[in-house]
Amino acid sequence: MRNLLPTFLRFPIYALVLFFATYMIKLDFMTGEFKEDSFTERTQEIFLLIGVLFLAFTSIKFEAFRYFNAVLSLFFLTHLIRELDSILDGFFDGLWQILAFSVVAIAIIILLKHGKPFWKQVAEIQHQFAFGVFTVGLFTLHVFSRLYGKGTNWENLMGDGFFRTIKDASEESIELLGYSIILISIGEFYYLSKKQNSIKQS
Repeated sequence: MRNLLPTFLRFPIYALVLFFATYMIKLDFMTGEFKEDSFTERTQEIFLLIGVLFLAFTSIKFEAFRYFNAVLSLFFLTHLIRELDSILDGFFDGLWQILAFSVVAIAIIILLKHGKPFWKQVAEIQHQFAFGVFTVGLFTLHVFSRLYGKGTNWENLMGDGFFRTIKDASEESIELLGYSIILISIGEFYYLSKKQNSIKQS
């Protein structure tokens, strides 16, 4: 029973993540708008920031899956930079591209320098529950939400009554769901890295 305690403790935390996400969506529904600075968009950025910092912390603290967590942190940092493009381009045009390519360059350097342990860690982690959750979140974000949110789908559905706000609301909500699942998977990566690190040290 004691072995199940960490699982029972994580459940309410993950439930709170999804509750917070749906509450932010509800606030945008109340305003009737889904703009660049909407609650939903800002929550996506917050979840990305938490995920990036948590993965970076995990890679520094635990030797287990260090390079996997580090590269994943940089991967989502590029997502965060892309989400903040309008703010970053306020400083000067093209800033977000410079920052994004710089982060990609760092990730490539890590892969070139530590490629062997990185791919070994990927091979080890791919069968874990955390990786399964991560895969679901990633494909929800990058495949399902993109295909689901195609303008032609909504134009066919609503015809002459096409209302872009409804399309944006639906697409952004699905994207936030994807980010929520990914954040939950990052929590699982932390738990897995901590557990694996303890096993190696014992």
